[in-house]
Amino acid sequence: MQQLREAVGACSRFSFRNTIGKASVTTEVLDVPALGENALRYRTLSRLDNGGFAWTLVTAVRGGGVIATMHVLDTTGPMPPEKLAKFKPDPGPDEAAIATLIKNVTTTQSA
Repeated sequence: MQQLREAVGACSRFSFRNTIGKASVTTEVLDVPALGENALRYRTLSRLDNGGFAWTLVTAVRGGGVIATMHVLDTTGPMPPEKLAKFKPDPGPDEAAIATLIKNVTTTQSA
């Protein structure tokens, strides 16, 4: 978990290219509820070369020797700069699924 935390902190901006195209990515660490023994949450916003955007929200939780992750992804079309400046995807309804995942991993591990 510490290595993941350091990697996310060190990579606040990066670019990549794949078969779909190029993207410029920004990463932001977020507050995370008290889950498991150690938890990290971050989101990324990717500016795609076709003018659209993709965002991800990742929650990683450690319980004993198990690390469970929940990865939520959504894409949008092009956004005007004023809308993009205010665009902050949050966990929202995914929070219940994340909590259930962590509970299931913790229960399975202790059984």
